[in-house]
Amino acid sequence: MKYRNAFAQPGFTLIEVMVVVVVIAILAAVAVPNYTQYVQRGYRAQAMASLLQDANWMQQQFTANNSYPATTAVLPQNGNPKYNITINASTASTFTLSAAPVTNDKCGTFTLDNTGLRSTKGDGATPVATPADCWAGK
Repeated sequence: MKYRNAFAQPGFTLIEVMVVVVVIAILAAVAVPNYTQYVQRGYRAQAMASLLQDANWMQQQFTANNSYPATTAVLPQNGNPKYNITINASTASTFTLSAAPVTNDKCGTFTLDNTGLRSTKGDGATPVATPADCWAGK
């Protein structure tokens, strides 16, 4: 037969609780930056898809009218946009689309022109990742 100590309190010690808190803090320190990068990659993919869709529309207009629409405008987007999509330098024979991030992003502004050239450019203050890294979805 087992006897219990009448004075022993069931529960956790302060040391045990602190160990659990430290383990959770370490996991959060690793998980939050990874999650943030994952979300930013999703926003970049959405911006690239918008650029390709808008370039397709511009090519359709060229096919129908034998010229690109001559406009410089910010294209409307649904929801809370993370990138501002604009048509830059649009002439009858050329266009350049750009997607500028609303907040800082390592890839900077995405650009796509009528020849299909994909590039990135920064604001000058921060270095920009290479176009191959950014357009590949990394």
